[in-house]
Formats: sequence, C-alpha cells, structure tokens
Amino acid sequence: MLPTLEYSKIDELDAITITAPNYRATVLLQGAQLIHFSTQYEPDNWLWVSEKAEYKAGDSVRGGVPICWPVFGQFDANPQAVKDSFADCRFDLTQHGFARTQVFDLEMFNPLHVDDALGHYASLTLNLPELNNFHPKLDLQVKFLFSSDGFSISLITSNQSEDTVHFSQALHTYLPADDIEQTRIRGFDQVTYSDTLDNWATKTQQGEVTFSEGIDRIYHAAPKLFLEEPGLSLSLLTSKGSNSTVVWNPWHTKAHEISQFAADDYKKMLCVETANAHLDYITLSAGESHELVLEVTKIPF
Repeated sequence: MLPTLEYSKIDELDAITITAPNYRATVLLQGAQLIHFSTQYEPDNWLWVSEKAEYKAGDSVRGGVPICWPVFGQFDANPQAVKDSFADCRFDLTQHGFARTQVFDLEMFNPLHVDDALGHYASLTLNLPELNNFHPKLDLQVKFLFSSDGFSISLITSNQSEDTVHFSQALHTYLPADDIEQTRIRGFDQVTYSDTLDNWATKTQQGEVTFSEGIDRIYHAAPKLFLEEPGLSLSLLTSKGSNSTVVWNPWHTKAHEISQFAADDYKKMLCVETANAHLDYITLSAGESHELVLEVTKIPF
C-alpha cells in the first residue's frame, strides 16, 4: 500500500498529512512546518508541540520544526554582512526571518522512492512562492523524506540575484523530553560554543550537555548527536551543510515570556537546531545554491 496525501485544516492553517502503513507525518503549508511524525514502532510524536499552540495565519506554531530563514535569531544580533544583505528587505526580519509565516506551495509529492541506502521512502517538496519586491532575490525549496526509519528535512536556498548574499538559517527542531533534568545530549564534547546567556562568551563543552538551568548556546560545529533519556529510544540527529547547532531551553526563568508556552513546558521539551547561525552564516555568490539537511532516526535500547 503506497503512502497517501490528504489535505486538512487545523484551525486557520492548511495542512498536509502523509499516511503510510508504518508511519505518519503532518506538515503545515504555512512555514513548511513539520508538526508531527510517528512510526508503527514509535507511535508517539517524535516532535514536541505545545498544548498551548495556536494555529493562526501569520503566527508561527510553537513546536515541530519551524524554519528560520533568511536570518536566524534577532536580526540586529546577526553579523554585519548578513544585516547589509537584507538592509532593503521589506519583510519583517526582527526575529527568525519571515519564512515561518509564509504560505508555501506544493511542488511535488512522490509516494515511493527506492534507494539502496535509504530503502523505501516518500518525498514531499514545497517551495516559497515568488515574493514581490523581495530584495535580495532568493528562492527557497523545502524537501521532506519520510520512511519507517525516520525523516529528513532539506532547506535549499538559491541566489537568483546579481549580488553576493550572506544569510543565516535554522531548522528550529522542538523535541520532547520526559524529564528535562534527566536528558542528555552526547556529541558536543570539546566543541566551542557562544553562550548567549553570558554576554556571548566563548566556551568549550566538557562532556555531555545536561539541563539544570536555562540554556541558549550556539555550538560552532554540527556533529552527530545522540539525545538520551532513561527508558526511551535514543534519538540520533545528523546534519549536512550545517556549521552550527543551537541548543535551547528557556527554563522557568524565561518560560513566562514565551507565547503559546505553558509555565511548566520547559520540563517537557528542548530545541536542537540544525543551523548556520551567528558567526557561521552562509555566503552565496550570484547563481549559487546551498542545502541544509537535518536527519532524525531512533535507536531502540
């Protein structure tokens, strides 16, 4: 039985659900945002979505995998080269760019690919419609691959302008935590990071990443990561075309400042963001393209 594609509405937002015998995925057309993925063997949502999430036009949904593009984080905190590239942009770039609130078009759905390495999988490709008076001229395509083993998301940015463009980006992945204080991330040992909560101080990770307070770090590397929680499957995150990884949890000190976020939600989630952020921005000459890829699988204990 081939995977099927079905359109639906979640409050104000259009959604696409792909259903196969052994997995299910839901993507919002606004922001090309994956909000659900589960498999026959891991039936709970692999992604975290706040119970206070609102599905409103023009607002990014709190959870899943929002796309930060063509800038990551606060616009003013980006390097000067990025700010110069978008100095004349008429879209709101104040926080995380504007792609997450734009409605994407369905470009292609292929229910069955066969690959020696990947096995059987379905692909879904969305693109950002041409934006009037968007300067500089960039094209964005988002490609999803789904299988019984997991999923991947690719952001493909193409520079259609005549000038060199500098941009930052992230796949802002929200992941569930059964108990954030027992959660561990392996793979960052000896990696340098910028600590945004300590005046952007440069530090070096020692051992595993653990959670006992608010964290907002930009690791200047994109290693293979293992997300571990006692008694649960081990999540494996790998990336391509990424020069940095953001790890974030607001803790109770910041939770009350966040929209669509309950006071105790910080106990149930964390963000591990495949990125090119801060000092690790991307430079594209005229006619060049760049692909950022996140792959998520699970390894049973």
